Amino acid sequence: MLAVVPAELFDPPLLPFTLALCGVLAIALLEALSAILGHSLSGLVDDAVPDISASHPEMDAHLEVEGGHGAFEGSHFDAALSWLSFGRVPLLVLVILFLLGFGGTGFVLQVAAANLFSAALPPGLAAIPAVAGGGLFMRFLGRAIGRVIPKEETAAISRESFVGRMGIVSAGTARTGLPAQIRITDEHGTTHYLLAEPDDEGDAIETGTPVIVISLAGAKARVMRDPTA
Repeated sequence: MLAVVPAELFDPPLLPFTLALCGVLAIALLEALSAILGHSLSGLVDDAVPDISASHPEMDAHLEVEGGHGAFEGSHFDAALSWLSFGRVPLLVLVILFLLGFGGTGFVLQVAAANLFSAALPPGLAAIPAVAGGGLFMRFLGRAIGRVIPKEETAAISRESFVGRMGIVSAGTARTGLPAQIRITDEHGTTHYLLAEPDDEGDAIETGTPVIVISLAGAKARVMRDPTA
């Protein structure tokens, strides 16, 4: 039977899940250090996160499938991002939630397997339901956190008032059918996060580019480059 004791946390059956939880601790320590230095690690991540789709252009063709069911307008990829709470809270929070869900689900699964079968599952096999656990953490806890610390609306500003405001692409590259996260700071100093795609269908707006919100369409905003930048 697998004995879950500190000396064995880095044994192969538990290694992926131990590393995930260590990642949460590392992020917490880095966030505390960045706060001491007067910065925000979450903000730095939103500004500097690499654009995965840019280095794998074949993903765009696969993901840019028009769909949209019910009240949601956009591609299936848009729906997946919305389901995972992307845009409701800062990206780093979603990373932490995924790591917690992945690591916690993996530990529970391996302990259960050890108790039932006297042997842990191969780590690759156990990682499959653990990834699902991470996704569920992102969806439900992300939405709960988003309600406590809303990013798209506050009592002082309505979502419709984002039209005409300036922001910056903070995560990914915005393309038609493949929105990116933009960050807007209102006159009260509150930061808001939106999913947005360019109004010009042929445009690709990279991370760090200043933009102006010109309209809202369902769960997304349409933006143009700031001509004064």
